[in-house]
Amino acid sequence: MSNRYRALWISDVHLGSRDSEPQRLADFLAQNRADTVYLVGDIFDMKALSQGKGSWCQASSLLLGMLSELSSQTPEVIYVPGNHDAPMRSWAGKRLGNIRIEREWIHTAGDGRRYWVTHGDQFEHQININPISYHIGDHSYYLMLRMNRWINYWRSRFDKPWWSLANHVKNRVQAAKRMMNNFEEIALRETGRRGLDGVICGHIHRAALHHRSADKSRVTYANCGDWVDSMSAVVEQHDGSLDLLHWHRAPKIASIMTEAVAA
Repeated sequence: MSNRYRALWISDVHLGSRDSEPQRLADFLAQNRADTVYLVGDIFDMKALSQGKGSWCQASSLLLGMLSELSSQTPEVIYVPGNHDAPMRSWAGKRLGNIRIEREWIHTAGDGRRYWVTHGDQFEHQININPISYHIGDHSYYLMLRMNRWINYWRSRFDKPWWSLANHVKNRVQAAKRMMNNFEEIALRETGRRGLDGVICGHIHRAALHHRSADKSRVTYANCGDWVDSMSAVVEQHDGSLDLLHWHRAPKIASIMTEAVAA
């Protein structure tokens, strides 16, 4: 039996990149549904595919089919493109089948709270980062993701749960923690300035759900995380409260998992 929520948010699937975990998201969506589903950007990694750095496997096709089925069975699916699927932004205000595409959205929860839904790449542009440090950090992150695939492949062979090397390092490197905290502060400030109760975003691949003060008001910051190494999603319960879910269980279809790792 699947869990049913009032709303569900996922982001940063990076479908088409070598680091995506479509089989885990397919397993999650098979057991978690909602009345409204938000795709909060970077669902496809068009940048990787256009540069010839992508990888499209059987698991990617499986997930794409599930997303198509999801859109036909869900009352409302809203796609807010990110920086890796930015070409989709030109479709804002239009529909792709049953999927509504928007640059951003205001979600009204069951308890009346209003949340700004946006991918979040605009917040990063306001952070003062040394270009060389950013370049090194970016390449280091993707190197860790490559290593993570093999670490978790062997962990799964010994029935060990999913473990994120990237998150382990990010939570211990002061420069990375500082950048993440700055991102959150900017997101909260912009949300407070708009007079909204919270923001639900993605982009930085760090799942989070907490409440902070911004412009003398209490604002909720929710980050969906990603389906590269966080394996997380934000959901709204029927009473309007938000929860952060992590899906670290192994996919049920072992053959798909093996193919995805070996790709």
